[in-house]
Amino acid sequence: MIETRRIHQSAPLGQLRVWHLALLVLFVAIAIANIQDQRPPTPGLVALAVSGFLLYGFLGWAGWRFARRFEDRIGSTLLLVLYLAAMAMLFLVATLVYVAMEVYATTR
Repeated sequence: MIETRRIHQSAPLGQLRVWHLALLVLFVAIAIANIQDQRPPTPGLVALAVSGFLLYGFLGWAGWRFARRFEDRIGSTLLLVLYLAAMAMLFLVATLVYVAMEVYATTR
């Protein structure tokens, strides 16, 4: 009998892969290009956007670590769907707050 072993083992679902980082770089590059195309940036708004991206990344990491506690109870697929929906809502709210602050800063 011939015994076979898997040579390449796939990474766990929650582990960052190289294409995740490439996609992150692409999104940040698009965001920077959009900000630069609009008008001369206000230093306060740029600092707010950068700190918001950093905070969003930290909250995503901390939120996933917290959410993993419930994986056995609700299942991994439902957990991922709920986590992604919560992160999308957080991003939407943060974007709306940023746009409101930008409009307020430019109309004063």
